[in-house]
Amino acid sequence: MQLNTEQPTAEHQAAVFKVWRLCAWAGPLYLVGLVAFWGLLAGFLPAPRQYFNAEQITGFFLANNLKIRVGMVGTLFVAPLYYVWSLVISAVMKKIEGPDGLLAQLEFVGGIATAFVTLGFSIMWLTASVRTALRSPEDIQMLTDIGWFIFDTTIMVTAIQMCAFGAALFMDRRARPLLPKWLGWASFAIAATFIAAYIMPFVEDGPFAWHGLITYWVVLSSFFAWMVLTSILLFPAIRQVEQECRV
Repeated sequence: MQLNTEQPTAEHQAAVFKVWRLCAWAGPLYLVGLVAFWGLLAGFLPAPRQYFNAEQITGFFLANNLKIRVGMVGTLFVAPLYYVWSLVISAVMKKIEGPDGLLAQLEFVGGIATAFVTLGFSIMWLTASVRTALRSPEDIQMLTDIGWFIFDTTIMVTAIQMCAFGAALFMDRRARPLLPKWLGWASFAIAATFIAAYIMPFVEDGPFAWHGLITYWVVLSSFFAWMVLTSILLFPAIRQVEQECRV
């Protein structure tokens, strides 16, 4: 059997990196979709209060029933975009640590898990919004609680993704690194804020509740900021990788 040892043509390389850029846009689309569908349309921005009783949370779902259903279906639609975005980040990381490195694989697995977290809480709240009037308030409250537990207490999978990503940036020995090292420090710092989410199951109000200043606003804003910064810097990194492949 004869092996194909031909070098990729310039046209082939251009097509490959066009796919990379297309996948890189999946991150911003996920973020915009999440804010639009989950946050604004469904009404989870700001969040309903954790201290709501069963009747109050049922009232929230009844008052916003169609909006929540449409918003959760939209969130389910954009959720897979997160692991598409994570895949191109992994591809860039492999150019730093080499094909045998584990950090790129950890980052991608964390991205897949984060996408499934998005699917998980969306399904819970979508279920609560279907036949709401026929369910008991306690069932609606339970589905709501499970959705928020998935939303908050699974956040370690994203923290592992961020830490793997950040660690890889410190391994880059290029004169002009693909991604700045300060983004690595930012990734570690933002991942550290996620620890606050694990206080949520022990409180019902205050800064660590699921609607609170720390668990909701600080942690969620930090995650959004990380996605924005990484997305902005990812495109120049792809361009630099493409230039290196042409040399």
